[in-house]
Amino acid sequence: MKTVKSTTTNLLATSECNLLMSLKGLRADDVYKQVKPELNHIGWIFGHCAVHLDWVTNLMTEKTRAFSEEVCHYYRYGTTKEEILDGGPPISFSDLMGSYLKVSKSFINYLVEVKEDELFSSFPGEPGENLLETILRISLHFMGHAGQIVLIRQALGNPGPSFVSGAKAESRERILDDWHDWWESAREDF
Repeated sequence: MKTVKSTTTNLLATSECNLLMSLKGLRADDVYKQVKPELNHIGWIFGHCAVHLDWVTNLMTEKTRAFSEEVCHYYRYGTTKEEILDGGPPISFSDLMGSYLKVSKSFINYLVEVKEDELFSSFPGEPGENLLETILRISLHFMGHAGQIVLIRQALGNPGPSFVSGAKAESRERILDDWHDWWESAREDF
């Protein structure tokens, strides 16, 4: 039987699947290219999603943040283009991804343990928002940025997957296995 918890967790997992798939086949030299001065590069967009999930995970689980203050500052909303472009990112894309995957696993493990009624508990990071709304916001955040990554890759001449996939757990598992195989073979290039 579908519950609010199972539906919400599935939505988050689908969103993450699409965020990761938007990166599959990415060329290492495209990670930090800007297609227009007013647009962020793929590395910043993904890092922004990573530190956002890290912040939420930290607030909910009280575990130590996976990313340093310097990394969080670089990828936070509100960092200026000058700051982003001046000196480059404070972490390699490979290390960023490795830390993100650990954060994601920690957050999913946390959600497995959450009781259904706790989804409606207040979220400490956003006044007036509960955990359910936070998970929905993260899901929308991931999907929006996955779309940006797809468009940037098209502009760079390296289009990746451009459709929503992984809505069902069985197909998502297969898709993510394929993604992990790609990442393991490509990780050293990043």
